[in-house]
Amino acid sequence: VTESEEEKMQYLEIIQRNSNLLLQLINDILDLSRIESGKSEMHFQQVEIASLVEEVEKVHQLKMKSSVELNVIRPEGEYWTSTDRNRVMQVLFNFLSNAIKNTEKGTITLGLKHEGPWLKLFVSDTGCGISKEKLPQIFTRFEKLNDFVQGTGLGLSISRMIIEKLGGEIGVTSEVGKGSLFWFTLPYRTSV
Repeated sequence: VTESEEEKMQYLEIIQRNSNLLLQLINDILDLSRIESGKSEMHFQQVEIASLVEEVEKVHQLKMKSSVELNVIRPEGEYWTSTDRNRVMQVLFNFLSNAIKNTEKGTITLGLKHEGPWLKLFVSDTGCGISKEKLPQIFTRFEKLNDFVQGTGLGLSISRMIIEKLGGEIGVTSEVGKGSLFWFTLPYRTSV
């Protein structure tokens, strides 16, 4: 039986989507293995965190659903610290990617706060939220926020390992039907 062009395109989309998911899974497993084995070094350098937040915002404005608004909260001025710029961006990208996947309408907020010896970065959303039962396991491997949303279940586990290697802490608060707040801290230090 010959499929129509429309059916062929649907099959191609399914193959493409599953190929991308497989590639993401392989990359995540490799990244996790490198971090655990100590083969993945953190590259500390002076980073201005407020402008990094703006850069992350610009990338994600294009990815937002039409029914979701992206807000940014950050203090005035510059906040320089010694950290691994790419790894900080990786964690923020992961938080935002999860927020976008799990928020159908409302707002997603990307934020930066200065709290004494710490810089706190966070992503909050008005999405589906996470059940109390799942919260304690949320940063463990292959734990998915939502079984109906694509993903490997490794992103948050990798994020936890990165933040711990950068000398910070990571956490989440959430309520089903109201949304989630994912956060991490970085030591506010000018040199390592």
